[in-house]
Amino acid sequence: MRLMIKVDTEKDNAEELTALINHLFTKNNPVVQTQLNNDKETIKKYYCNNPECKKEIEKSVVAFCLHPDNKDRFKGKVYCRECQEGKQ
Repeated sequence: MRLMIKVDTEKDNAEELTALINHLFTKNNPVVQTQLNNDKETIKKYYCNNPECKKEIEKSVVAFCLHPDNKDRFKGKVYCRECQEGKQ
C-alpha cells in the first residue's frame, strides 16, 4: 500500500500525526479510532473490529465491549451489535 499524507507542521497536531502513522504501520491495532477536531470539542469515532464490517459504532457499545465482564468474550476488541452475536 502506498499512502501520501500532507502535513502542515504549523497547524497539525504532532501527537495525532504520530498516532496516525503508528496505526498505519501497526497491523495488530485492536481498536480502530478516528479523532475529529472542531472548534468546540474533540469527537472520537469508533469502528467495528471485524475486518468484513468496519461499521461505525456508538460509545456505549464500545464501553460494553471493553467492560471487564466481557474481557474473555471480546479479548479487548470492539464490535458492532451485529458482530457481537457471533462472539457468544
